[in-house]
Amino acid sequence: MNEILLAFSFVLAFLLALYGTPLAQKVAFRYQILDQPDGKLKQHSRPVPYMGGVIVYFAFISPISLVFQFNQQLLGILFASSILLLVGLFDDLKALTPGIKFLFQVVATYILLKSGIVIDLVFLPLWLDLILSFFWILTVINAFNIIDIMDGLAASVGALSALTIFVVSLYSGDFLISILAISLAGALLAFLSFNWEPARIYLGDAGSMVLGLLIGSLAMMVRYTRFNRLAFLSGLFVLGIPLFDLAYVIILRLLKGKTPFLGSPDHFALRLRKKCQWSAQKTVTAILFAQLCLSALVVANFFSGPRFTVLSTVLIACFFAGLGAVLAQVKME
Repeated sequence: MNEILLAFSFVLAFLLALYGTPLAQKVAFRYQILDQPDGKLKQHSRPVPYMGGVIVYFAFISPISLVFQFNQQLLGILFASSILLLVGLFDDLKALTPGIKFLFQVVATYILLKSGIVIDLVFLPLWLDLILSFFWILTVINAFNIIDIMDGLAASVGALSALTIFVVSLYSGDFLISILAISLAGALLAFLSFNWEPARIYLGDAGSMVLGLLIGSLAMMVRYTRFNRLAFLSGLFVLGIPLFDLAYVIILRLLKGKTPFLGSPDHFALRLRKKCQWSAQKTVTAILFAQLCLSALVVANFFSGPRFTVLSTVLIACFFAGLGAVLAQVKME
């Protein structure tokens, strides 16, 4: 029965996003909810509508509302993500300051923690789990917000992360996580047909922040340590690409004496594209291959022992450090 519900949720989310995205495009054009090119960070040739995040969220919650019995955790996720969706829409309309946006991110994170969605590391006291969970959710929200700088990048990384969480949750036997992850993956995969280069619609802040909250929550809830006590590190692998980009941008901006809170072309995806002279499509494909390798390690960690986890973590850290050093040599205007 669960298999039928999972298949139904994926198909329904996929179809709702597939047929709903053109409607979102029309609404965005009618009310001028558009990303205008500025010749600097935003170099697309014509205005591109936002509102993609709205339809992805609608497609995500619809099957869950139909097939799953609501509980405290699910209500917490839906309440918190709905707040971020509205805040993101106001931000897309340039109606909010960064400080106000961050304040509502804190509110949404608090709601998640209050609903019982907390990292559960047995070797840490509860108060430290709460603090770690608080900073984890805020970090992932902003990591997805900041990585949404290239056609198809945030949505495709989000879809692959959701599918990875879905696979692990099947083995760990958590149906709530499975149905949330597969519904989100279905909505994002359908949306990608409109968001792939050349993008006809963007997620916008509404979509990227909600995506970060959802993926961050699911990555925190899933149980990785059934066979391997160190496999909790897999949560970092699931979100390896967004977390690396966030850390990379902050470090480069600080080294240049700039504030991390203002936009600049320091993202590793933009540097990779310039260094290799690739299109956005080729760049995103290469990044997805890297995320696919990380996802494979997540599954391998689930079934392996602590030694494998330590070795894979060291290798990943060395890879990203080397990649960052090479791309830092690329001169960006």
